[in-house]
Amino acid sequence: MMLVGRYRSPFARRVAISLKTLGIHYEHKRITAWGNLKEMRSFNPVGRVPALVLDDGDVLFDSNAILDHLDQIAGPDKALIPLTEPGRRKIMRLVVAAMGGLEKMVHSVYERTMHPAEKVHQPWIDHNLSQTREALAWLETRPQSPWLESDRLTQADITTAIVVDLALNGFPEAFAKGSFPKLEALRDRVAKLPAWQETIPPEEELRFRPSIPTQA
Repeated sequence: MMLVGRYRSPFARRVAISLKTLGIHYEHKRITAWGNLKEMRSFNPVGRVPALVLDDGDVLFDSNAILDHLDQIAGPDKALIPLTEPGRRKIMRLVVAAMGGLEKMVHSVYERTMHPAEKVHQPWIDHNLSQTREALAWLETRPQSPWLESDRLTQADITTAIVVDLALNGFPEAFAKGSFPKLEALRDRVAKLPAWQETIPPEEELRFRPSIPTQA
């Protein structure tokens, strides 16, 4: 398999962490839609990362669709979202909440990076970040044992950790450390995993630029 998209994209990174967690080997093609749009469209006609090229040459795009496929091939004992009910919907709603918060934060990133400074609309940023904050506040109330509503690592933990990490590092003025102590502790647990450590973006990729992050 080949994962297309830099780890700077939280959408690509959640796929990369999942691949490593599941023990699925992959090659990594580090391109962005902003800098390599024509090439990216050869994998995804919409021109967004990530894309996953399967061993048979078929290509999946959208991180949710990719992760669903990975769970199917991993099987019920290893799947990061349970394949059957009621566990499936319990974890899915956590993932959806985390993804909603992530997408709203990405809108704020774009507002900062895609307009001249004099055209940045701060109320729009504040509105989106308020929705991220509410998503995190709800996730903060969920039980951990030590993982979110599960006794083992799931996609809810991976995606939530990515959201918390981006909020604390990308918008420290809006998300002060200590605001979500349970989720920050969860992020710290996930951050100790080899799959997280092996997918940390290089420092030069962490600065907010027009190509970060591209939706999946």
